Amino acid sequence: LDFPKSNITCVIPYGAGGTMDALSRALFESIPDGLVPSGVNFVVENIAGGSGLVGAEQGLTRKADGYTIVGVNGDLIINHAIGATEIVLEEDFVPIVCLQDEPYCLVGPAAGDCSTLEGFVEKLKSGDNAVTVAITGLGSPGGLATVALSDDFDSQIKTVTYDSSNDCALAVVTGECDATFINVSGVAGQIEAGTLKLLAVTTAEEAPSLPGIPSIAQTYPEECGDLNLRSVCFLGALADTDPAIIQWLSETLNAGVASDSYAELTKPQMMIPKV
Repeated sequence: LDFPKSNITCVIPYGAGGTMDALSRALFESIPDGLVPSGVNFVVENIAGGSGLVGAEQGLTRKADGYTIVGVNGDLIINHAIGATEIVLEEDFVPIVCLQDEPYCLVGPAAGDCSTLEGFVEKLKSGDNAVTVAITGLGSPGGLATVALSDDFDSQIKTVTYDSSNDCALAVVTGECDATFINVSGVAGQIEAGTLKLLAVTTAEEAPSLPGIPSIAQTYPEECGDLNLRSVCFLGALADTDPAIIQWLSETLNAGVASDSYAELTKPQMMIPKV
């Protein structure tokens, strides 16, 4: 296979410093020596906007020659479901490596009524709009989780929309909102510092990467027994890419995921790498 001969561009459809950006850069640093030809590098190109749609759409305009790969997550599926894009994830992209497969989390303030899952739920059940949750849009995973809890407990949750998950986290720190649903990697530092508190995971069971953190579905099985929301993001090749090139990309990048280096670099993100 005469590939690659030049740098490979990885389009990350979110801003620099976000979870997908940080994980992809950590992965590229962790590829074992000798797997990538000398002088060839993986280069991250951040194209933010439209909840990931701008970057994904631009990525699909590139040649399907293996020299462009694109970061994709569940937001793309949701945006297709609500009619915001014609991109069909399983038709337009071929997954080559999983960057993350972890639960979304309910995150609250370090102290106060909503500093525990039970306190948050009690306040939620006290009446419509009793709690305020920061989200990045109704079509976002956090927006969906908020709608689900409103329905499950038959009590409306007030939402405030912010531009990014970082802004959502800040709104909880400052007291503008009671909580937010977020990928834990994005707030790991604030949780370690004690400015935010991890209240619960949104998966059906407790997560191995977050021992001792309760599952909403398990804690409230009658109301939320079917809640199972995960943060899954991966890098994908364009669908028409040569299968041999896709195999090379997958084997090379998964060797990075399996490395001790990637495990060490992602440890502060409170996640477990998965090949």
